[in-house]
Amino acid sequence: MAVLITGGLGHVGSWVAYQLAKQGKKIIICDMAAGHFDRLELDYLEEVRDQLVLESVDVLDYHTMFETLLRHRDELEGVIHGVSVIAGPHFQQRPFKHISINATGTLNVLEICRILGIERIVNMSSGAVYGDAPGGQTEATPYKATDLYGATKIAGELYGIQYSDTYGMDVRNARLFFVYGPGKRPSHMHPVYQALFGPLEGMDDIRSENGADQALDWTHVEDTARGIVLLFQKDHVSERNFNISSGVTIDHRELVDHVADTLGKRANVTLGPGPFAGRGSPLDITLARRELGFAPVYTDIKAGLADYRRWLQGLRS
Repeated sequence: MAVLITGGLGHVGSWVAYQLAKQGKKIIICDMAAGHFDRLELDYLEEVRDQLVLESVDVLDYHTMFETLLRHRDELEGVIHGVSVIAGPHFQQRPFKHISINATGTLNVLEICRILGIERIVNMSSGAVYGDAPGGQTEATPYKATDLYGATKIAGELYGIQYSDTYGMDVRNARLFFVYGPGKRPSHMHPVYQALFGPLEGMDDIRSENGADQALDWTHVEDTARGIVLLFQKDHVSERNFNISSGVTIDHRELVDHVADTLGKRANVTLGPGPFAGRGSPLDITLARRELGFAPVYTDIKAGLADYRRWLQGLRS
């Protein structure tokens, strides 16, 4: 059997693809970057390359998406939907485009799966659905949109819940949080990511306008992917929404210190005052622990940083 992953060459999606392929699954990756696979720095996917089918398709291209899922329908266990534009200033600069990708893209996947009779879908949602609610949010914490990105994630979850209730589908929402680790260079990310993790890549003289006065729940990408895989493979779940994160908060100033300790030297990093994002940390992952058997491996941020550094060093070797 096979699993189709939209956004399967993204930071999280590529690790979901890897972990499922390591189990012997055939993975159909729908990603606009599929035509450039050989230029992507996803060395871990080379290990399972023979089990990957790459489909270059835009999630907003409903007709091509439909044709792609139709072609693979008979072998699919289900779909993991990971296409998403992440939060940040860039999101606000192109609101219609990014809202369309996150909200309408999710709706396209749900509707195509409904028509084709593909029942199980895991939607990669976000802790942004809690907005700036204080840390310790459980899945019962009310929705609160404090930015456009959060609004799109709430919309996607509600679409999935209503498709489940109306059409008897099995749509599950994985509420992810701040992700770091192998698969994406800090230099290709938001300035706060660059300030926190950039020295691991050799970056120096890094400045972010904000982020110093915040502690967030940073989750290693392999732990994030592991939670998504567990949610997808669980036969029956009692809830539709699951927090998937480290469940541990780390102060940003301490994180900068830990990076310096990992390197044995300190880079010139300046974090401006204030929070990076209007989010409370950590997420409460009790439900995922109890029902899915989810147990993050990298709860010690220092171990996660060392792993990230090894991957980045491998790119330069």
